[in-house]
Amino acid sequence: MFTKIPSLRVLAAPATAAVLILALAVLEDRHFDQKSALLLALVTAVAVAELLPAAALGLVLVALTLQCLRVFPLVFQSGVLNYAVVPVALFFAVLGWGQRSRWVPAAAAVVYAGIVTATWFTDQTWINFVFGTQIYGRGPLRTLTYAFLIFGAFAALNLAACAAGTAVKRASRSQRAQKAAEERLRLTATELAVEQERNRIASELHDVLAHSLTIIVSQADGMRFIHRTEPEAVDRAAGVIAESARTALVETRRLVEQFSPAPACPASHPGPELRDLARRLGDSGLQVRLRETGAPWPVDGHRRQAIVRLAQESLTNAFKHGDRSLGADLTLDWDNDGLELRVLSMLGPDDGGQRPERAGHGIPGMRARAAAAGGRLETTRDARSFSVTAWLPRTAADRNEADPDGPEVMAEDPGVTARDTGDPVLAGVKP
Repeated sequence: MFTKIPSLRVLAAPATAAVLILALAVLEDRHFDQKSALLLALVTAVAVAELLPAAALGLVLVALTLQCLRVFPLVFQSGVLNYAVVPVALFFAVLGWGQRSRWVPAAAAVVYAGIVTATWFTDQTWINFVFGTQIYGRGPLRTLTYAFLIFGAFAALNLAACAAGTAVKRASRSQRAQKAAEERLRLTATELAVEQERNRIASELHDVLAHSLTIIVSQADGMRFIHRTEPEAVDRAAGVIAESARTALVETRRLVEQFSPAPACPASHPGPELRDLARRLGDSGLQVRLRETGAPWPVDGHRRQAIVRLAQESLTNAFKHGDRSLGADLTLDWDNDGLELRVLSMLGPDDGGQRPERAGHGIPGMRARAAAAGGRLETTRDARSFSVTAWLPRTAADRNEADPDGPEVMAEDPGVTARDTGDPVLAGVKP
């Protein structure tokens, strides 16, 4: 019976056999002649026990039987310490034994104990020497009692060796199973990380391209109807298409650069990016009223991008599904604990509460993005309006990055935004 054994462990049994034969040769002053036949047979069984457990058990059985039949010298000549090798052979045989017929080593242990007991009582001089009294002729009950004591001692020793081998084998199997489970867990974690990164890339590409392509498609469709009658409008539409395409190209390049190791983006205000977003939508027909309340504070690069992407996706949805003639409201409410971003848009005439919300990746993607930034996102829909509200907490890093000279404000361009309680100003309105 061959068993797969780790490369280092395969040397344990032969090394133990070498130590045993050297130790017994020194202790019993052996010269490796006929009297050492039993010892050589038993240590050979130990040497091959883990690789060939069935052969090793058979060799031990044959060696003990030959001694019992007086083919090998009896105890006085061969030495009593030879029997200490039998439990060692059983121990290594159990380590190498397979899953089938696991009772065989234990049965062999009991059989060996019986053969040794018979061998001891076959050698009358030895058994009288062991017990210091004349056993033969003292009655069968006394003889059976002594025989039972010898048998019990050897059986207990052999079975203890089998139990020790079983315990070591189970511990080794448990350790291998634990390592295999840890390896599977590591592979699963890697696959999960890859899948999460794939989903993140898909979400980023959706946010980057959906907005620009929506504007491009809208302007291109409009040019088909007005290119003969309104050449100036065509020029403006072409400019919007070119600007949207350039913006998509820049954002895509920036997205690709994020996938390579790079220094962290410095904290800043999302105002410039939101103003550009409002202008592009305003030039395409959706007037965005951009309003800010409270005292702004710098936001780290990743969370600033989350703010811009949430606003962009919400306004793109308003552009595609809302009533463009009524515009949309984008509000940033800053306070000491965090930022609340709100986007309110009016629904189109055919969306007035009659049609269910469209299934897609936009809203779930925004919720996931807000959660990744440590915040939350909620949507509300009534008969005429649809609103998106996101809240992002202020982190310790944001507080450390705060400008001691005063926060940056978005109202640098009076044609785009109003602050605090001022009236909102329409973004992208042509004079």
